[in-house]
Amino acid sequence: MLSITLTSDFGSQNYALASVKGKILSAFPESTITDISNTITPFNLQQAVYIFKQAYRYFPSGSFHFIFNDLYADSKRQLLYAYENQQHIFCADNGFLTLLFDDKPIKLYRLTERILEYNYLTVADVFIGHVASILHHNPIGIDVIDVNSVVIKHPAYASQKEHTLEAQVLHIDTFGNVVLNVTKSQFEEARGGRKFKILFMRDEEINQLSEHYNDVPEGNKLCLFNTAGYLEIAIHKGNAASLFGFQIKNERNLFYNNIKLFFE
Repeated sequence: MLSITLTSDFGSQNYALASVKGKILSAFPESTITDISNTITPFNLQQAVYIFKQAYRYFPSGSFHFIFNDLYADSKRQLLYAYENQQHIFCADNGFLTLLFDDKPIKLYRLTERILEYNYLTVADVFIGHVASILHHNPIGIDVIDVNSVVIKHPAYASQKEHTLEAQVLHIDTFGNVVLNVTKSQFEEARGGRKFKILFMRDEEINQLSEHYNDVPEGNKLCLFNTAGYLEIAIHKGNAASLFGFQIKNERNLFYNNIKLFFE
């Protein structure tokens, strides 16, 4: 069965998502369409990549992934395709793929169709057309391109000094758990076996790692590494983002939280 996923910033109160699904089902009635997420913060590719990266690799080999985030970022309106980890990925040329693969060499393709009326529906048509050509083992309308010819963006990791890491909020989930842009490997490298403490708003401090949310009493704050391997600040059966006023880091929004990790 054909598996197609959608990742977008369409939101849940917009006809755009249903329109795209209708086009897909019209072309492939037997396909399965899975929403990875359609409520990603607009223009926030870091968050889009974080969510997509944790999900797409668990889909069956040969799945197709349509990314509709920040479609209008580049004036050239170039569309890209990549085949990595036995997954087909389609997106706009806006830095998504370079963020997804951390600047590692990947084989990139440019979709050559000229779209006179560029919008999410015509982009969906192009993606669908290429799915059909790939399924028929006749991929046409694609050119191999060098990574230097596309928009390149770099992941925003926490900045490290000798005794500190300065982190920002990468994602806030439905429960108000706050994901920082600190990976477990970066944390352990900076920590070097030392004690640590996390300082953030209102002079709040966390100085122990937990393994589960219920390692602390209900209503208490904690930090742990989530299943994606990123550091997370949470409250057991509470909303850390709301209580402490955390905001997501966004390259188009200069107002966000700085969270400092100290090692001693």
